[in-house]
Amino acid sequence: MSKHNVDRIRRGYEAFGRRDLDAALVMAHPEVEAHDPAEMPDAAVHRGKEAVKRDWEQTLELFDEFAVEIEEVFDAGEEVVLFLRYRGRGKESGAAVEVDMAHVLTMRDGVAVRLRQYLDRAEALEAAGFSQEAP
Repeated sequence: MSKHNVDRIRRGYEAFGRRDLDAALVMAHPEVEAHDPAEMPDAAVHRGKEAVKRDWEQTLELFDEFAVEIEEVFDAGEEVVLFLRYRGRGKESGAAVEVDMAHVLTMRDGVAVRLRQYLDRAEALEAAGFSQEAP
């Protein structure tokens, strides 16, 4: 993956952390599909930018404060694995939330056509074709 594409992905996640969802979705194909982590209640697949945006809006509504940090990026050609840390403060409870996640982006022609989200980072690496150990 080119440095340009990695920079574009980073800018997209930075925009998501700022709640600028339109800017975050610039890196997505119009018919992108986003898969929720399988462990989440009511996990679903969201198809198309508008459906993904609605899902993200619902998620962000739960937080007064929210930030996303990219910890590592692994390039597997068409697949890009990102290790992320989400931090936030619940709107209703005021409780601090910190979650380690992994995203697997399937890239084609410089845009994401699929996003798969994982709570288990090893599972994400395996889904992208990496061995059991991080590359």
